[in-house]
Amino acid sequence: MTLLEAAQGLFGAWRLLHFDRTGLQHFRATRAGFVNSFWAAAIVLPGDAIATLLFASANPETFAGSGPGRVISVYLLIYIIQWVLFPLVMAGLSEAGLRREQFVLFVVAHNWSSVVRMVIILPAVAIFAAAGIGSAGWGAAIFFAALLATWAYTWYVARVALETSGRVALLVVGLEIGIAIMLSWVTNGMT
Repeated sequence: MTLLEAAQGLFGAWRLLHFDRTGLQHFRATRAGFVNSFWAAAIVLPGDAIATLLFASANPETFAGSGPGRVISVYLLIYIIQWVLFPLVMAGLSEAGLRREQFVLFVVAHNWSSVVRMVIILPAVAIFAAAGIGSAGWGAAIFFAALLATWAYTWYVARVALETSGRVALLVVGLEIGIAIMLSWVTNGMT
C-alpha cells in the first residue's frame, strides 16, 4: 500500500462523514484496494488500545486477576477477530443476495471509515472514563452522543456503498454492534 492510497482512503472516509457520497470515488474497489484497506486496522489500533485502557482504568475489576501478558494477548486476538469477522459475515450476506457487486467497495469504505470513527469516539471515551463509568453525567451523555454519531456514520457508509435501503443499512449497523457485543463477552470470559 502506498501513502497516497491511504490518504485517498482517509479523504474518502472524511467526505462520507460529511454525507457526501462522492467520497466513494476515493476508494480503490479492487482486490488490492480491499486488502490494503485493512491497513486501517493498524492506524486504529493505538486509539482502540488507549480507549480499552481508559475503560479498564475507570473500571479496574474488568481485568482483575489477569496478568498484563494475558490481557494484551486476549486484546490483540479479539481485535484481529473483530476486523476479520465482520467482513466475513458481510461476504456471506453478500453471497445471499445483499448487493454482492458492492461488497468490495463497502468493505474498503467501512475499513477506512473506522479511522474517522476512532477520531470521534476516542475523546468521548476519555471524557466518559474521566467522569467515571458509573456516572450518569456529562461524560456519559458525550460518550453516548459520540456512539450515536458513529452509528449514523456507519449507517450512511453502508447505505451509499452498498447502494441499499436505509433499513438494510440499519441491519448492517446492528450486525456490527452485535458482533462487538459478542466479542466483548468473549473478552470478559477470557481475561
